Amino acid sequence: MLSIRLKLVSALMLTCLLFSAIIYIATPHMVKHEMIEGELREKIISYQPEIEDYIQKNITWGTPHSAKLFANSQKNPLKQPNEEKNTLDFALFDDNGNVIIPGAGFKIGDTTKLNDLNDVESFIVAQSTLIHAIAIGNLELSPRQLQSIHALEETLLFSMFAALAVILPLGFIGASRMANALQRLNKAVNRMAAGDLAQQVPVNSEDEVGQLSESFNSMNDQLVKAYNQLEESNTLIAAQAEKMKELSIRDELTGLYNRRFFNREASATQAEAIDVKAPFTLVLGDVDHFKNINDQYSHATGDIVLQKIAEILLREIRSSDLLARYGGEEIVLALPNTDLHEASDIINRIREHIENYPWQEINESLQVTMSFGIAHDYSDKKLEKQLDLADTELYRAKREGRNRVCCSTTQLAHAL
Repeated sequence: MLSIRLKLVSALMLTCLLFSAIIYIATPHMVKHEMIEGELREKIISYQPEIEDYIQKNITWGTPHSAKLFANSQKNPLKQPNEEKNTLDFALFDDNGNVIIPGAGFKIGDTTKLNDLNDVESFIVAQSTLIHAIAIGNLELSPRQLQSIHALEETLLFSMFAALAVILPLGFIGASRMANALQRLNKAVNRMAAGDLAQQVPVNSEDEVGQLSESFNSMNDQLVKAYNQLEESNTLIAAQAEKMKELSIRDELTGLYNRRFFNREASATQAEAIDVKAPFTLVLGDVDHFKNINDQYSHATGDIVLQKIAEILLREIRSSDLLARYGGEEIVLALPNTDLHEASDIINRIREHIENYPWQEINESLQVTMSFGIAHDYSDKKLEKQLDLADTELYRAKREGRNRVCCSTTQLAHAL
């Protein structure tokens, strides 16, 4: 496929050759036409004294009668003996088409429409009188005239090649600049298509290509701006969606997962543990005497207590553990790959941290403890059943004095 540079240079070269050929062919004919017109002018000038004299002596001019009188009164200098070699035949007419000098197929007394004649030459004589002339035949050129035309043809031929020698390099430079600008535009468009949207091309001219480059840069700026705005909108929407998702699975007060999210995730974790026969432990915890804390110290203090307990729990559990607020002052923990002994150690450590927390910083007489129930048995293969076991152990911890961790002795014996 031809490049645009080659196409432009080829078009320029063909245009130059065609234009030069037209000039080379047409110029000799134009020169010859000028020579014929010069001959006609000389002949009319030779009649100018007679026409002026006739007009001064006669009132009428431009009628068939006056044209016939003038023609009959003249010797025809258009056919002098010394011009026998000249094969041109001339005829002169007044402004109304009446023959005043016969020739070229017209006789004295003939009248014609000047618009019907070809190559009519018009001249002014006697200040305001129009004389029209035609010539037919070939003008026999003298050796000197032929030499002049030949010299003109050689000059035109040389000028043609000289012009090509100058125009082609300049045309190649111009075409190269245009092609380079278009190539830069093409590369920029291809990079945009590949995903690299931010593209700018240099503007090196004020012509159509330069205007195209400016339009491309402006369009690219607008496109990149629109794309960035869209990206910002998408990022904002994604962040808001993530925030909404977090709000839907988080407890607003403590920031822990909520019950709905815990049930879904813990069920999946339990099912996976059952498939691979791995240990899986559930823990339910409850703040001791939480109603008294609300009643004695205010609900705001109760909220702070829950938030501090959530902080302690999050700090002490592992990244693989799942923690949620299960309702009111209850929390629930899922401990995958954790047997009963490990779970008991983890929860007792958490219980001690809660008991030893400086609650007096919130209120001088405030003391907070928690009770926990642990369930390790998932033989029923249902999360609800295992939670019921943990809830049973939690209530046993409450009955046995609170601030303790309880698990079924049967489970413990099974674990041993």
